[in-house]
Amino acid sequence: MKLTTNLKAITAAAVLAIPALAPISAQAELGYNASVASMYLWRGTDASNGPTISGGADYSHSSGAYASTWVSSGLAGDPATGGGYEVDVWFGYAGEVSGLSYDLSYWNIDYPQVIGADSINETSLGLGYAGASLGLVSGDGYTYTTLGYELGDFGFTYGMNATDAVGGDTSHFDVSYAASKELSFTVSFPSDDDAASTDLAPATLFMMSYSLPISE
Repeated sequence: MKLTTNLKAITAAAVLAIPALAPISAQAELGYNASVASMYLWRGTDASNGPTISGGADYSHSSGAYASTWVSSGLAGDPATGGGYEVDVWFGYAGEVSGLSYDLSYWNIDYPQVIGADSINETSLGLGYAGASLGLVSGDGYTYTTLGYELGDFGFTYGMNATDAVGGDTSHFDVSYAASKELSFTVSFPSDDDAASTDLAPATLFMMSYSLPISE
């Protein structure tokens, strides 16, 4: 899902939103986004079968309410289809009070081409203050928690995924660098927290992404 790599999307949406006391005559905006990436980095895992291209649309109201949709290609999936694509739809409310940003949202994540993949529903809460951020995601049988910090062009994220399944707990630490407004790099250090001592640690992942210039 799009929220997965870090909390930048959450904190950015919250900062741009106007608090709930905005007047009824407040304006609405519609924006678009598109990008290409060397992989689909999802919570410390490579969920792709190669490079991906993604894009979406965002509707935001200055009251803080918003709705978005996003599609990504190149997901790992059934060999007969060569993988699949992901479709996300979410809506929420974001704002800021005395420097504390907040973002509460509900997500539906679907994999139409991946055989046997069920739709995922998640509830997400993001909080941000002075460059630091906290994210809490709740799904069916799992929770995902992130702690993040932004320092100039660098971003640091620690993510913890806890599941009801035995051996399903994982974590990761990501370091991101924005070389420009369009180009960014992320190095992810995943860890299988439930793995036996004889298991090999997951490999370090490296992602490069580039935002495509499109008209709003």
